[in-house]
Amino acid sequence: MPTARACSLDQQSGGTQARPGGNANRAWDIDELLWDSKGNLIRVAVWRPIARMCLLYGSKSFKGGASGWGTDLGAFLYAGSGTPLSTLVNTINGTQPFVNGRGDYGRTPFLTQTDLVIGHEISVSEGKRLRFEFNAQNLFNQKTARSVWTQLNRARTSAEIDLSKVDLAKGYDYNAMIAGTSEGAKAISPLFGQQDLFNPGFSGRFLVKFIF
Repeated sequence: MPTARACSLDQQSGGTQARPGGNANRAWDIDELLWDSKGNLIRVAVWRPIARMCLLYGSKSFKGGASGWGTDLGAFLYAGSGTPLSTLVNTINGTQPFVNGRGDYGRTPFLTQTDLVIGHEISVSEGKRLRFEFNAQNLFNQKTARSVWTQLNRARTSAEIDLSKVDLAKGYDYNAMIAGTSEGAKAISPLFGQQDLFNPGFSGRFLVKFIF
């Protein structure tokens, strides 16, 4: 669905492009969102390409027997193809039609992340144990982009196109319409095609717990 301009979080290290509230969106409530620029009806989002992914998890416990110590080791791996991207053009109605249909702009980069947890317990007396634990998120510090800015023109009235008088079934030249706005060539967003919303880097937590 189109991203709300009020919630667009461009060039940030984290965040979301989802609009809070599943019923609070402009999807399919105006004709210009039903057609691409070539006069084709856009398929509804009941079917669309998804990010193919692989999830692996493993853990192992090592016990010290009578000595009373124990070590736990666990790892989690996520690997996924990028999210499909579509070129969007801002209109004066505050909408963002898929001018080239869905998925024309490829995908976000392939994303992998490895998490690791190591725990060690020692017995200090009968029924009492001391546990040390280290939890590492994104162990290899892979700050992969999880989004790409796909809004072709700036989201302001002087750069937005007007589709109110266009026969959508016959298509339209969105590049010419953007060039014909009062901003002309400056209407193109400098963010277009830039990577955005990066995967958070490495973080670690160390825990000491007394169990009794």
